[in-house]
Amino acid sequence: MKIKQFILNIVLSICNFITKFLKIDQNKIAFVSLEGKELSGDLKMIYDRLKDKDYKLVCVLTEFKNNGLLMNFLYFLNTIKQIFVINTSKLVIINDNNYVISKYKKEGVKVLQIWHACGAIKKFGNIMNRTYKIANYDYVLACGNYWKKPYSEAFGVSEDSVIVTGLPKLDLLCDQGTLKKRFYAKHPDLKDKHIILYAPTFRGNIYKGMKQVEIDLDKVAKSLKGQYVILYKLHPLLKDVSLGSSEFVINMNDSDLYELFSVSDLLVSDFSSIILDYSLLDKPIYYYAPDVDKYICKRGCFIDYKAITEGLLAKNEEELVALIKSRIKGNEELLRQRFMDHHDDQNTQRVIDLIQKIMN
Repeated sequence: MKIKQFILNIVLSICNFITKFLKIDQNKIAFVSLEGKELSGDLKMIYDRLKDKDYKLVCVLTEFKNNGLLMNFLYFLNTIKQIFVINTSKLVIINDNNYVISKYKKEGVKVLQIWHACGAIKKFGNIMNRTYKIANYDYVLACGNYWKKPYSEAFGVSEDSVIVTGLPKLDLLCDQGTLKKRFYAKHPDLKDKHIILYAPTFRGNIYKGMKQVEIDLDKVAKSLKGQYVILYKLHPLLKDVSLGSSEFVINMNDSDLYELFSVSDLLVSDFSSIILDYSLLDKPIYYYAPDVDKYICKRGCFIDYKAITEGLLAKNEEELVALIKSRIKGNEELLRQRFMDHHDDQNTQRVIDLIQKIMN
């Protein structure tokens, strides 16, 4: 690992020296992402709103799937391209942490961190033991004032640099009709079914290995006696994992998350920030975390997790079934009011206004 890092830094240092002689294009906006070979989500929504304006838009995209030899080589090549694009752009927009920016960003380049989540239930960033320190971000988007301090600590920015605009993708949740129509066009057999969406976060990390929390969804479905269909969606790097074989347990790892939101009657999750997105729909949210004590002790949270989930947290399948059968109200209203400042469909416009302010 140290040898690879050493070689990478030598090459990037040479490239960085060259970029010092290249001018920053004051009209150029770069989109940099390791989450896919095409723009998606927030980045695509921003790109689509900017493409008809008088900006030069450039994308540097790749999909970092694992920590294998080939993937590391492709990432190495990608960072070389990144350093030239980043250091000749007026504004760089990212949705994940970026090594090149943290180590080699040129003065005069502005960086806007969109981040891919509406908040941070679990601790991350500079608070954790990392391979490099996150640095050189100029603006970080957030969904609520609550996140100013956590984001400031995680990203190494001042609280004033955390801008509460909301995320563009949340605008999509305002059109539930379209989302449902798209889902049922692909899954007409699920129409009129009562649906539970199970969508937890992962355990571990990309370097040491990722895994899902243990749960027997077949057992849960059997206990519910066919009253619900359980759709599950795991982290993209766990998409090949199966959590059940029952006719009432269906793998939706390749489905759109917001479409699943729209057709579900309730959400079961754990430490995932998607509970914040889901809270805008005013549907019940329950929690399944058999490792809650270990997780909080080892990873830590930016919120008082046990207080937030009191009466709604199951540590085994029996407790989860009891929660679902009780049909008690979840904590969606509390999440919405405490952590999500904007409840409208103007998130994208607020972000575009911010970008134009930066560019001008």
